[in-house]
Amino acid sequence: MKSLSINTRKIPLPLLSLCVFIILIPDSLDDYERFYIDDLSWFALLIPCFIFSYYLGLYGGVFAGIIVNAYHLSWFFYEKKFHSVNVIDENSALHIGISLITLSCSIGVGALAEKLINRQLKIQELNEKLTKMALYDSLTGLPNRHYFIRELESALKKKDQSYLMFIDLDGFKKVNDRYGHEVGDKLLIEVSRKLLEIENEGTFVGRLGGDEFTVLLKGANLHQAEAQANRILNLLQISVHDCKISASIGLAMCQPKDTPASILKLADLAMYKSKSAGKNTVNLAYSME
Repeated sequence: MKSLSINTRKIPLPLLSLCVFIILIPDSLDDYERFYIDDLSWFALLIPCFIFSYYLGLYGGVFAGIIVNAYHLSWFFYEKKFHSVNVIDENSALHIGISLITLSCSIGVGALAEKLINRQLKIQELNEKLTKMALYDSLTGLPNRHYFIRELESALKKKDQSYLMFIDLDGFKKVNDRYGHEVGDKLLIEVSRKLLEIENEGTFVGRLGGDEFTVLLKGANLHQAEAQANRILNLLQISVHDCKISASIGLAMCQPKDTPASILKLADLAMYKSKSAGKNTVNLAYSME
């Protein structure tokens, strides 16, 4: 969990100005022009203490309580001495008592504020975990089908020229059948790692499920898309014991009329053509057949 010192909240400028006004402008609190501050006006010092405690936590509350009360007690006793009044009397005891109450309250609010910050951090971490579970594949860590389709839909709305690759592994079923799902899962993780090697600002990689992967090339032309597809073919030449793994890739250009479902179907059909052509190759399609 992140440290509280990093996650303390910033005090809004109007509230900070109010704190400065209450602390540094004693005349605004002295309605009776007696000594430094009227007895009841001391309770106004709770305002800056509470504000610092709420926004800065326990340490902020302690700091504000000590500074505010020390500052005003100093002025209080200075005024009494200046007016040649007994420094220690019942009024002095009252002010000291109010200072202790103010300090205790600021510490209490600060402790509660830290608990609130801790709870907010836990909720934030939980939300991040839930978001990751909803948008990312638990095995490979790649964006899942839902996340990829959302990204594809966003790219189609921008109407920029883009290409979609539909990738299916050749020989994956043989690995699963011969060596078990644990080895198959390790293979999928290795494929994901290799696909991430091509990822950049304009490339979005996802896993639809099983041994099917997709790559969205945003703003790419045909030459760039074919170059990336051939690079992926080379990257996915993998050996698992005596099994040779490769990839069949369908490449489709996104058209203004396309939807996520239609462009995925088009790329999927192109991928099956690659399978029929002997696998380990790229097939390009432009429109639905």
